[in-house]
Amino acid sequence: MRLCQFDSPGHNGPAVGVRSVAGNVIPLESLLREHGEGVPTDSVCSMVEFMEGCHAGRFSLAMLRGWVEKLTAAEESRFALDIERLHLRAPVTTPPKFFAVAINGRANWDRSIKPPNPTAQYFIKLRTCLTGPYDPVEIPDIGSVGPEVELALIIGRPGKNIPVTAATEHIFGYTIHNDLTAHALRERSEWIKLRRKDGSEQHLTYPGRWKNFDTFSPMGPWLVTADEIPDPHALNLWAKLNGELVQQGNSRDVVFRAPELIAYLSQAHTLEVGDIISLGTVPPVEPWTMASIDLRLHGGMIEAGIEGLGALRNPIVRI
Repeated sequence: MRLCQFDSPGHNGPAVGVRSVAGNVIPLESLLREHGEGVPTDSVCSMVEFMEGCHAGRFSLAMLRGWVEKLTAAEESRFALDIERLHLRAPVTTPPKFFAVAINGRANWDRSIKPPNPTAQYFIKLRTCLTGPYDPVEIPDIGSVGPEVELALIIGRPGKNIPVTAATEHIFGYTIHNDLTAHALRERSEWIKLRRKDGSEQHLTYPGRWKNFDTFSPMGPWLVTADEIPDPHALNLWAKLNGELVQQGNSRDVVFRAPELIAYLSQAHTLEVGDIISLGTVPPVEPWTMASIDLRLHGGMIEAGIEGLGALRNPIVRI
């Protein structure tokens, strides 16, 4: 199934919708009002609340799928919203935690200097980075800022110390994430060298400011449930700047796959419903480099797509 969040005049915040067979958006509230006996319609004001309800057993994806598939033409015309007229938000706007995996592409990993028995590298993104799949991305005058198209998974079942063999049971679904990165800011000012008493130096950098400006995480348009993606590591990813291909790759070419990441992250952090894990990006297309795909310099439109999930199309706004 394909779920989304959209602005609704009748809600103080986003509403949850499901795509119908005809391609329209059906508000979940309407389906609950029509078919969900005993389920309060205000119990699913957000995607996280809906996923929590599924985990708690108040309703299920199978139940929702049945309602959608049995929609009559009259019901569809009564409930359906034209997606072209909706303002879509990120599928999850209030994740408890937002993990982004770094250096997870095979090419970068293989040429990196690593400690013995290396583990996955990751950082935390702020939820204020999140913006909708067609909203403008705002690029300050901070030097080169580029796209990083990534597959992201959404946790639907909480857990701690999750074994690799059970990890996929905790995935609710997948979406597209464009992890905008301020390359120049990282190189120019977002670092420090620690000089020790023995004269040695250690270069330190933390992905805080240069990964976390507002709007630096366009996401969506759909949260595609896990049953529709039998193998998340067999998907083509791409990004285009003003129609020109600038990134291309496949999700098979990651070092740490989804089950391994879920298991590893859950050793340190209790995973909660609505947590986002973004799996890392794909290489640039020659002659482009990651730093030369400069959104502020080129302006226009940045697109990011994943096979089977759709595409983001975000206008670039210089601020």
